[in-house]
Amino acid sequence: MKRIKVLGLLLLGLIVIDGGVMAYVHHTNQVAAVQRQKVAKQQRAKRTAQKKRQMAAKIESAKFDKAKGSNQQITQVLTDDNFVGTALVVKNNKVIYQKGFGYADQSKNSLNGAKSKYQILSIQKSITAVCVMQLVQAGKLKLTDPVSKYYPDLAGASKTTLRQLLDMTTGYRQQTPLDKAGSEQQVVDFAVKHTSFTPAKLGTFNYSSINFLLLAGIIRQETGNSYKQYFQQHIIDKLGLKQTGFVADGLGQNATLGYQADKDQITPTYAKLAPETTAQMAGELGTGQVYMSAGDLYRTESAILKAKLISAKNVKILHTRTATGTYGGGVYNETPTRIRSHGLGYGYESTVRISGDGQNAVVLLSNYDRSAASSLIPATKLYDELIKGNLN
Repeated sequence: MKRIKVLGLLLLGLIVIDGGVMAYVHHTNQVAAVQRQKVAKQQRAKRTAQKKRQMAAKIESAKFDKAKGSNQQITQVLTDDNFVGTALVVKNNKVIYQKGFGYADQSKNSLNGAKSKYQILSIQKSITAVCVMQLVQAGKLKLTDPVSKYYPDLAGASKTTLRQLLDMTTGYRQQTPLDKAGSEQQVVDFAVKHTSFTPAKLGTFNYSSINFLLLAGIIRQETGNSYKQYFQQHIIDKLGLKQTGFVADGLGQNATLGYQADKDQITPTYAKLAPETTAQMAGELGTGQVYMSAGDLYRTESAILKAKLISAKNVKILHTRTATGTYGGGVYNETPTRIRSHGLGYGYESTVRISGDGQNAVVLLSNYDRSAASSLIPATKLYDELIKGNLN
């Protein structure tokens, strides 16, 4: 009997030891798998960064010759970049180049062209900022107004101003993304409840789209109309834009699909569409829910700078750089004579380089988001050559 008990205890001990060994092995395998994933992610990041540097070097080293045709040289730069989308170059108010590259919808063999429509993403912020300045110009708003005037329950609202919303120097950040599509008012209410305030960041540039969503809500409160209605009347109708609208309504004729490249992919394969939910688009209120053609986007950004939507004085006020960066009023004011706007997401990348007088510009709208090859690089190269006088 004692022998049986001893054997039983030994067997139990072996089971416990075996279970412990198995648990240890499982844990060790899990740790190793996590480590392999971490290493693989780091390696992909390195490959992506290396490809991006190589592509940038290739684009930046391209030599332009005034004796050669601009059309050919611009096309070569964009071809070398594997650019997918529509390119527009304007010199002294005249379009000198406009061309589509790649597919708008590869499954239908639909090509990108001059009238193709793209999500402009964060470039919409530059237009929302103008809508706010229109209300300032009309005496309905003041840039010094505290945010608490419109959002008394928002954290830190008594310490922040409309000017700081425009410059993204509030210290606000939305903590929780919108979980379902809703009306503009529902989107704003949700954002107010899920926005944090960091006092240490007050007065310092801190990019966060929530600032412009809140501005869209202020436009609603002050006008009694939806942001969408205001945008339609004071931007689209005012400028006679025919290829501009809200993504939620569909892009209609000349629509594009947004494609997503793998992290280190440069050559387009059109293998993967970028995901986009109705909740995500609703949550882009005032910040990235509009589509445009390249022509409509240039017309809009140029009209802003030419004082066709607000006075020249208010354009200057709006585009004043912050003390902590080049951002101000929805755009990057790189120099007094050069402005940059950029947007990225849902398979799209939008880039504008434009002179302070609105007469010279490079617009690149892409429906292929590639981490390894940003369109900022060819846009900068082409704009620099344009300003040097090498494009005619």
